[in-house]
Amino acid sequence: MTSITVGIVDDHPLFREGVTRSLSEIKDFLVVGEGATSDDAAMIAADKHPDVMLVDVSMPGGG
Repeated sequence: MTSITVGIVDDHPLFREGVTRSLSEIKDFLVVGEGATSDDAAMIAADKHPDVMLVDVSMPGGG
């Protein structure tokens, strides 16, 4: 089965790390990028083309 690719963007590093670690324990998920800003989100989306983006909508600079 093909993995579901995920990009994670949140300005809180501990939260981001926790989500990444949790998803890495599920065999069908593959985290392909992490970031802390809306610019990071745009770069991950453009470069990695993940199936899903988990983005904090209330982070500084917008989500």
